[in-house]
Amino acid sequence: MCATPVLEPADLREQLAHIDRMRAELQKLNADTLKILQDTTLARPQLLFHGAVTMAAMIGTVAAIVQLFH
Repeated sequence: MCATPVLEPADLREQLAHIDRMRAELQKLNADTLKILQDTTLARPQLLFHGAVTMAAMIGTVAAIVQLFH
């Protein structure tokens, strides 16, 4: 027959404390992951905006140089 091990109260408390620590660490990792996801979601529109501003500045610069030498 297979006997189930009897856990001492100290062992049980240690296991519960370990589970609580793991749960807290998982919650922290989930919060970090959510923050990274939000940051990357906002980065795409910002990248497009900065790219458009840079392109407008370059077009303006080329137009000014053409006007200068025309």
